[in-house]
Amino acid sequence: MKSSQRRNYVLDYLQSHSSATIQELAEYCSVSHMTIRRDLDLIAEQEPIKIIHGGVLYQGSSHTNHYLIHRARLHMADEKQRIAKRAASLVEADDIIIIDAGSTGELVARNLPTGPHLTVMCYALNIARIISTRPNCCLILTGGMYHEGSMVFEDPDGLDIIRRNRARKAFITASGISMKLGITCSNFFETATKRTVLESSLTRILVADSSKFGEIQTGHFSDLEDFDIIITDTGLPVEFQNEIQRMGKTLYLE
Repeated sequence: MKSSQRRNYVLDYLQSHSSATIQELAEYCSVSHMTIRRDLDLIAEQEPIKIIHGGVLYQGSSHTNHYLIHRARLHMADEKQRIAKRAASLVEADDIIIIDAGSTGELVARNLPTGPHLTVMCYALNIARIISTRPNCCLILTGGMYHEGSMVFEDPDGLDIIRRNRARKAFITASGISMKLGITCSNFFETATKRTVLESSLTRILVADSSKFGEIQTGHFSDLEDFDIIITDTGLPVEFQNEIQRMGKTLYLE
């Protein structure tokens, strides 16, 4: 892991947990105490953290801006529901699929067909709960450290589970979609998972409401050209419609 990437992991961990010990962060990043202390010194130059004996406190107000799924569920709810129904309609009998985290991913899970047998891989608690109640679905859950705000599990071993499996379709969510700077998510720790999912899937489907287009978040994980199908709503700006058409991608406006 590059030092800049590791510092982003450390910062995200602190934003999620408010505090941490040096030992905790060293184990989380699989590096020495000395390396973590150097990282924290650099982070402290730009972020509101306080280094104390044996640990560190996060003193910012990121929780008001940080991704919270219960808040995201309320944003463009009708559009997300239509997007999710279209996405679920693409699922076929005996499909092996991956459903990404987020409020739109949750709706894709809720709208899956109840008849045909499906294998569903996921890494978010809310989605796993839905799939676990479906008798026609075989659930593969990666597990790992739990992030309460997004309900996502994160773990390097979870990435290995995704790599050892293959999916026919992957439904990927995003917080920002830019023609110039690519597709991004709010939580940096999710980027490795999303990239691994894209590498392990035959058909890559982007599911995102139109408010995400033109937005930029911190964690870049792909570009529009990496997807085969884009599903969004009728509010999609014309310039994105033209670009997607130029790329020869399938576009659904719900």
